[in-house]
Amino acid sequence: MPGEEKKSTLLAKTYPTADEWKKIVEQFSPEAIAHKLLLSHIPFVFQHEPAKFAMFRRIIADAFHVSPTDVFIVGSAMAGRSLKGDDIDKQYSTESDIDTLIISEHLFTTLLTESLEWIRDETEGKKVEGKYQQPQLPDEVISSLHRLSDNACNGIWRPDSLPKRTPVREAFFKRFERVSLHTLGLQLSEDTVAHVNGRVARSFENAVADLASSIYRLKLEFRGIAKKAKEAEVKTAK
Repeated sequence: MPGEEKKSTLLAKTYPTADEWKKIVEQFSPEAIAHKLLLSHIPFVFQHEPAKFAMFRRIIADAFHVSPTDVFIVGSAMAGRSLKGDDIDKQYSTESDIDTLIISEHLFTTLLTESLEWIRDETEGKKVEGKYQQPQLPDEVISSLHRLSDNACNGIWRPDSLPKRTPVREAFFKRFERVSLHTLGLQLSEDTVAHVNGRVARSFENAVADLASSIYRLKLEFRGIAKKAKEAEVKTAK
């Protein structure tokens, strides 16, 4: 009706409180929340400086040869608080990183191929007394192989899924170190950190699914915390 005040939903809330997040994850699908955060949201870290968010995206885009529209911010720098059940009350601070998500099939493929070079070197057999022997892989390497392949199957490449000595990981982080210096040059407010971190998604759909999985995990964590609280109340009542 004309003149009637429009009611907004919690999903339209720019930076929900901890209590509001508990309601949001129950009322909306993880995919809907992920779409909203990626497409209709100025990250908390740039809430008072949207123009500098555009500059930040340009810096990342130039460093990785992608379009600025393919650069997003996720994590606490996006939401304004940790999106982990036990830490939901922990607000974003200057000690946090700017977790950056880049969507690029070309970059994803390039980084994954370079990661395969590391796998080749780690799993290469050696000839001993005329016979090839397979290497005994350390637990750290086996764990990294699983994380790398699990993320890759979901269209995500994460540098922290690889051991620190891996060349492709080191090269990726070095790019972000340079970006961090550029961020300082933007003369951002005191609420904006300078350290930048990142990951790469093969497609926007993969990016949504990755963020949605984190939100779904948050929903389960909230339910688990609520269940423990209720059980504690019952024990106290007895």
